[in-house]
Amino acid sequence: MATDAPPDPPHLPDADVVTEASRLQALAHPLRLRMLGLLRLEGPSTASRLAQRCGESSGLTSYHLRQLAGAGFVVDADAADLVGREVRGRDRWWKAASRFTVTHRPALGGDAEAAASGDYYRAVVDLYAERARAWLLVEHTWPEQWQASSSLGDRMLSLTPEEVTALRADLDGVLARYRQHDPALPPGTGSVPADAVGVSLQLQLFPDPEQTPPGPAEPAPHDAGPAGPGPAS
Repeated sequence: MATDAPPDPPHLPDADVVTEASRLQALAHPLRLRMLGLLRLEGPSTASRLAQRCGESSGLTSYHLRQLAGAGFVVDADAADLVGREVRGRDRWWKAASRFTVTHRPALGGDAEAAASGDYYRAVVDLYAERARAWLLVEHTWPEQWQASSSLGDRMLSLTPEEVTALRADLDGVLARYRQHDPALPPGTGSVPADAVGVSLQLQLFPDPEQTPPGPAEPAPHDAGPAGPGPAS
């Protein structure tokens, strides 16, 4: 379904804006999304290293990396990207092509576009849920300060579509005030404090699906202007 998406967040100037169904389909796989996320979190890596991180075979991660590359989400790492890393033999090193992905639903065009969009967003939801479950498994191993500052919660609001769009813009404005993660700047370098870590913020904003969707908006009454004189008697 075609939607009027709000402007791209101003604090993501280097985001990859994806609108094509074919590119959404290339991302519509949990392992591909996870590998792309790891490349953005940790910097360049190889199929073998990603296989170890994800618990998969290097043949499988290599295949999915090629699919991501074909859609423009990952590219070969340059020599400058590998400074300080242990490079062996003929390993092929990959890096994320951009630091962020902003997705807009494809323009209305048929079943293929709808299927690609649905597959992608379902994979994203699965990844978000898995990431939250993974945090719960290791939360007890983190310092108490991090456990206390983390949050899993929700809140029910009563909003119009215009207010939801405004809320998204407000949240983007809040996020713009905070430091974006950059794997090229580890903690203790540049403006990054030594005790900083990568923090995952997962934003989900949609009408509660337990409700019945409202009908089409009623058209505004037509203003015919002041009434003219009645018929002559």
